[in-house]
Amino acid sequence: MGLTPSRETVVDRPRQVGKNGRVSASDDPGGTGRLTLSDLVERTGVPASTIHYYRRSGLIPTPERQSANRFAYEECHVEAILRIRAQADADPAECRTRIVAAAIDAFKTRSYAEVSVSDIAEAAKMAKGNVYRYFPSKEALLTASIETLLVDTTERFQSTLDSMGGADALRHDGDKLALLLGYVVADVLPMLLELGSRAAKGHEPSDQLARKVLRTLAQTAGQPFVSKDQEDDDEAAVKAGLQVIQSVFGTVLTWAVGTDWPPDYVT
Repeated sequence: MGLTPSRETVVDRPRQVGKNGRVSASDDPGGTGRLTLSDLVERTGVPASTIHYYRRSGLIPTPERQSANRFAYEECHVEAILRIRAQADADPAECRTRIVAAAIDAFKTRSYAEVSVSDIAEAAKMAKGNVYRYFPSKEALLTASIETLLVDTTERFQSTLDSMGGADALRHDGDKLALLLGYVVADVLPMLLELGSRAAKGHEPSDQLARKVLRTLAQTAGQPFVSKDQEDDDEAAVKAGLQVIQSVFGTVLTWAVGTDWPPDYVT
């Protein structure tokens, strides 16, 4: 049995949107006026990573799940998000979330040297001084971004694994599991490579964070392969997961030098 989830299984793929910001008839045949994640971003000006945080935290109404990691939103979600944003300046946790989300979007597409705190402040729609109220430096912003993505990556991997029958379904097929984790990791690879580069140059905080990231990913990937009596043995999971990680990065790097990033389907 092949592994056949499309990329949309792991990340929301933008769909054609009409002038009114709603899903086109071809993507919304019932004419329900449902919105995609891309629609919400366009309508509210709030980054996708922040919307995911709102959803996971229960700050907005629970959207309809269409697949493992794709949801259908409605006007009530637009209103809820705009209401949260209106209150953001008075809510330190919301301000911090906005800043981290803006930093993630910046570091995903540009190198560390190319990103400035001013860029992040502008994307977060706040003064540069407000950013420094929560993060003392750009270094702290990168760390917070990677730690946030690490949590999100492990959650998305587990959600997608569950949608395919859970760990038992892939327990004896490391190649398929590696492809599945590769889909999740591909989205954050630029930041992981940046972190690895800084660690290789002797930057101690980056080295410590890189070790944490690798260990967490290995433990996540290896958990399906440990026996029932080893489920609480983190070291056993890490050891099993490191073998999967080697395959994952080989696969993702192959995608990176190809013409499709990553392929639309894994078979």
